[in-house]
Amino acid sequence: MLGLFCDVQTFRSLPNIVFYHITRDSVKGAFKLSIMAKQILRFLKMHAHPRLRSSDHPLVPTNVQDQIWLWNRERKRVQSRRYISISVRMHKSFKL
Repeated sequence: MLGLFCDVQTFRSLPNIVFYHITRDSVKGAFKLSIMAKQILRFLKMHAHPRLRSSDHPLVPTNVQDQIWLWNRERKRVQSRRYISISVRMHKSFKL
């Protein structure tokens, strides 16, 4: 599941450790798969480490939450719509 919105990296020197990086491109890829920002944040909160649950710190850092929401707004920022342009050359043909 993490692979849907994270970049995965492993290192030969650390064979038992996998690193997940949340990047703009990986989150945008998740958006293209119809995964919403709300779903990503809910997943991260549900699967947070148990030590975080017992502390006063947020389950997902606020800067990470804010950045995911910003990337979500970014894709809705520009919308294209069809329009029809009508040009009239003779004003006499229209009666007011």
